[in-house]
Amino acid sequence: MQNFYKLLVGLLIGLFHFGSQAQALDAKLIQIDLGREYGFFSKSPAVLRAVSVAPKEEKPKTALLFFVGWPGLLWIPENLDTQRFLTLVRKSGFYAMDNIDFFPSKGITFVVVDCPTDQWGTSQRSPDPFSCSDSYRSSEQHASDIALLIKNLKDTQGIEKIYIMGHSYGSMSSRWLSIRLGDQIQGSIHSASISRAGGGRFTDYGSTVPQIDMTQASAPWVFLHNKDDQCQNTTYSAAKASAGTKIISVRGGAPSGDPCGKGHYHSYQGRELDALNAVANWIQTGVTPEFVGEP
Repeated sequence: MQNFYKLLVGLLIGLFHFGSQAQALDAKLIQIDLGREYGFFSKSPAVLRAVSVAPKEEKPKTALLFFVGWPGLLWIPENLDTQRFLTLVRKSGFYAMDNIDFFPSKGITFVVVDCPTDQWGTSQRSPDPFSCSDSYRSSEQHASDIALLIKNLKDTQGIEKIYIMGHSYGSMSSRWLSIRLGDQIQGSIHSASISRAGGGRFTDYGSTVPQIDMTQASAPWVFLHNKDDQCQNTTYSAAKASAGTKIISVRGGAPSGDPCGKGHYHSYQGRELDALNAVANWIQTGVTPEFVGEP
């Protein structure tokens, strides 16, 4: 997983420069001043950044907010070149980014959400972070920050329906937000959801899993998980125990690379479009198939 984020961080750092034409997609950088400051010696305004990707020729009424897996940060720069972003993320090797045009093709604006700048920690642009852990993700502040993003999408892009999706560690955001945002969202998807805390200094990553009560979520929700996921922190059995019948189980795939990384069963390698189609269909119809993909 770390190799993927080293690559993605490197790509994002390179986004300060020239752009290239995206194919039939409209990408926008969203920057929201959160009204607070951070820093010890000199203060900086805390900013939440996201990139929305929509079809160029239409204005969707539905948006899917996406929270990436480990380490859960993207370090999006303030002068991001969105066209360059579209070109480079297609080469990231991560299923949701490689297929950045998938949800727009279904009439859904896809919004890649970063952690706010005051949660970037002291180890910025590193695959081994010190911040944006459960203490923030489980907080009312996180929900308030995302509520501002939702308002921005409604006010500036005409979005009416909001869905939230988190993959792996990003599901700590999607699961807590499904509870804290109440009827501000229409549903949430929890993909390859983390099921236990890390050790050592990573104890706060996944620490609040036992406190999450999905029955407190007002809007519909569903889990998405490969039934053969071999990542020790995202076991299928734990996801099944949390979700009950509200789980879409992905079968099959290509188990190569890091079991907790950008591929393997954990990230639906070999079954990427099966997983994405299942999410899109659930958003549009509410149908929860028991299985997708071939065994």
